Amino acid sequence: MNKNHLAEGLKKIFISISLMFLGPTILFQSFKNENHPWFLPVLSISIVICVLSLFYGVKGLQSIMNAIFKKKDTKVVK
Repeated sequence: MNKNHLAEGLKKIFISISLMFLGPTILFQSFKNENHPWFLPVLSISIVICVLSLFYGVKGLQSIMNAIFKKKDTKVVK
């Protein structure tokens, strides 16, 4: 098991979890203030944050799976 990849994966998962709470919170606040002039910028920022949370979640899981299941590179000497 590669501990560096595992730590990197866990770091990305924690970033994803924090973005999973932040994105919908900002999205809810933007829908509460639809008549405000900043509605569209706040809405677009919240959608980007939600997409980033999905991206970091997938990349984090991918790193963790590679750390656990990927075989170490062994060089064959002839």
